[in-house]
Amino acid sequence: MPLNDLTLLFIEDNRDAQADIKMLLEDDVKEIYQAFDGKEGLSLYKEKSPDIVITDINLPYINGLDLTSKIKNLDKTQAIIIMSAYHDRENLLHSINIGSNGFITKPIDVELLFQRLHSIADSIEEKKREKYEATKKIQELHELAYYDRLTKVPNRFMFDKKLNEFIDKANKEKGEFSLLFIDLDNFKKINDTYGHETGDFVLQTMSKNISKAILKDDIVSRRSGDEFLVLLKNYTTTEEIKQIVYNILQLTSKEIIYKECTIKTSCSIGISQFPQDATQKSKLLSLADEAMYNAKELGKGNYFFAHNNSDFQLTQRKKSNTIVVSSKLFWHKNHAQLIYENREIMLTKKEHLFLSLLFSSQNYQATYEQIYIHLWGSEYLQKRENVKTLVKTLRKKIPENFIVNIFGIGYRILSQ
Repeated sequence: MPLNDLTLLFIEDNRDAQADIKMLLEDDVKEIYQAFDGKEGLSLYKEKSPDIVITDINLPYINGLDLTSKIKNLDKTQAIIIMSAYHDRENLLHSINIGSNGFITKPIDVELLFQRLHSIADSIEEKKREKYEATKKIQELHELAYYDRLTKVPNRFMFDKKLNEFIDKANKEKGEFSLLFIDLDNFKKINDTYGHETGDFVLQTMSKNISKAILKDDIVSRRSGDEFLVLLKNYTTTEEIKQIVYNILQLTSKEIIYKECTIKTSCSIGISQFPQDATQKSKLLSLADEAMYNAKELGKGNYFFAHNNSDFQLTQRKKSNTIVVSSKLFWHKNHAQLIYENREIMLTKKEHLFLSLLFSSQNYQATYEQIYIHLWGSEYLQKRENVKTLVKTLRKKIPENFIVNIFGIGYRILSQ
């Protein structure tokens, strides 16, 4: 390491010697700090943390040998050169015993001084290189232990650690947070159709898109395979959580282009909340996992809150084996958006289940006055009479105090 990259503290009570050293070294080192007694030298050392210290033995308040010991107690690796006007064997041995990097007698041999300084500079460079390599190795081991190698987001071990921290903090501060269990829809089909290289790219893209939807203080983790977990600590109200979930669904439903492949993706999300749903880590995870599968049952590309799990299971037992259509539910601040993507839209037991769950919540009835139902991509809706039939059917299932807005292809029908 060049001397001009290093800083130097020179401690000497003789002002003429101070002037000589400054003139000698100021062009060769990065900066020189000057102290005129042991007490000032120790204070300046603590303030500036120089790379090299040169000190005389005979100093006011604290002598050079005691000063060296004090500095070594602060940093045993600190490079220190001790000067003396006397060829004193006892002081020389003492300076060696306390760990100095050299002993130079006065008058100073300039060539010897520069040899010592360059030797120290080389030693500092080697130590910094070793420290960098050790730090790099520790960082690599940390990343292998706590981060997913493919997506670079925290793995399940890091997530478990963070989840424990979230729970501890929430318990102490009586706080709240939410856990999202995210599963990519039809990922096995993507892997089987396009190959694992494309599948890996999809996982990387999806993890980035999920990360874009949350804040830096929130946590996204790849649990395993095509499953991701998210901790939201900056959102406590249901509406805030729904908006973040909606953003995740939007970002993860974008087409992914890799090489010559265009892949359509979506995800299903289960949501559990602390402490409303559970206060134990395992229970929060299992409830979010269960809610995620309920979201898939509702038609993939959807989400489900854990506090509705029991209602969903009760209704599921009453449901027939009717073939169901794909649907999505997006929530906004003042309305709910139910989206059907089928080529042919027909109400089945699944829609009945969906709507019964939708209106079973007293909070929903107290909060929302409008339902927007978007339908597209269906030849069935090309005919106005079919839309009228759909409206008539829906009206039987929707309370009279609600307004239904149905958007077909190229027209809008309002029923109230």
